[in-house]
Amino acid sequence: MKSAKHLKTVLALCLTFLLVPHAVQAEQPSTTISDDVPTEREIQVPPGLTEPFFVPFMRSSQDWDDYRKPFPSFALVSPAGKVIGTQEYTYWPGYISPLKNGYGFFKTGNMFKFSEYIIYDKQGNIQKTAAYDHSFTQMDGEWFLYQPEAGLSYFYNARTKATKLLTGDEKWWSIPDQYTGKVAYDIHHYPFVKNHVVNGALISYKIGLKDMNGNVTCQPFFDEYMGYSEGLHRVKINGMTHFITHEGKVVLKPSRNYKVESNFHSGVFIVSGKKDQDEFYLLMDKKGAFVSKKYAFIRETSDGQFLAVSKTKDGYFFQKISAMDKATTTLPYKLDRPEELKQLSQTGKLFHTDAHIVTDIANKQPFPFPHKLLTPPRNETVAMEYTLAGMKRMGAFSHEGRQIYSRPVK
Repeated sequence: MKSAKHLKTVLALCLTFLLVPHAVQAEQPSTTISDDVPTEREIQVPPGLTEPFFVPFMRSSQDWDDYRKPFPSFALVSPAGKVIGTQEYTYWPGYISPLKNGYGFFKTGNMFKFSEYIIYDKQGNIQKTAAYDHSFTQMDGEWFLYQPEAGLSYFYNARTKATKLLTGDEKWWSIPDQYTGKVAYDIHHYPFVKNHVVNGALISYKIGLKDMNGNVTCQPFFDEYMGYSEGLHRVKINGMTHFITHEGKVVLKPSRNYKVESNFHSGVFIVSGKKDQDEFYLLMDKKGAFVSKKYAFIRETSDGQFLAVSKTKDGYFFQKISAMDKATTTLPYKLDRPEELKQLSQTGKLFHTDAHIVTDIANKQPFPFPHKLLTPPRNETVAMEYTLAGMKRMGAFSHEGRQIYSRPVK
């Protein structure tokens, strides 16, 4: 009898766990650290770090199967070298977002329908956020959007701990996981969807803009939201890109001959085109005029400039240019793997692709050994798997190449 009663209690607790609604814990959560998690004695923080960073590690208890390749977990470490958060679940890789205006988040993992996210700030404070049947993303610095279940969406402010329920048509708006971090939003003028439903069937929809008070600033008239910057929203109407104001006024409609590749950045944006099957990139201003020559590739940087790649008889070289196509670096940087051309980016002092470090801002190679990035670099650190003296290792380094943490890969 006691055994049956105990079983009922366990089942009740399990149902409660699965059905509990989304909850944000404002207090500092306790972190369970297993023997696999890097210890603070292993982490040697060089002077000058100002932001939290991530160090990789493999869980020895992971039971890999034929469907999943081994992947690392990550521990969040404060600038003082203290482990302040870890990815707890090991079934699927956890997502790591960079700091944006003082805040970032990472997905610790998921088990069945449960997913857990931890928001962190530049000082190393963390907030644990749990969701079910979720979508979860960072909107703009301290603002986050989450959807614990279909048709129920919330804004959350990590600084004030305030939560805002979206109502009406806007409650259906969410951001699919694959777009996390890829689209920039203006929290004060965000998109909402107006559905046209007949007999319970969705016939069509249009998208408009609302402010934080729920007031409609732009009536629904566009088909797709592509991003926001410098006071203008990039949207699509009938498959064609338009730039509009908060009120929906069309400011610019670039020619169909060119594909818009970015939002506005220092007063210009990137477009691409093709000639004789060769793709090229240019900068265009708010009047629709070209302000740069043609390049093999252009990518914006976080400091208001651009990486511009030129194709020569000796290979691919890149340098930084201003919005007016003026070179701001004195030396061109060689890109040895042209197949990774469109992955080229800059983070802090490093020029890199999705897979490896190309060079640093001084045109030097701080990592002159075979390596593979495990996550995009942070502003001050980088996590990688690498081979040194014939041994495969996993670790974290500063941008200057100083080792912060390292472990052999078994």
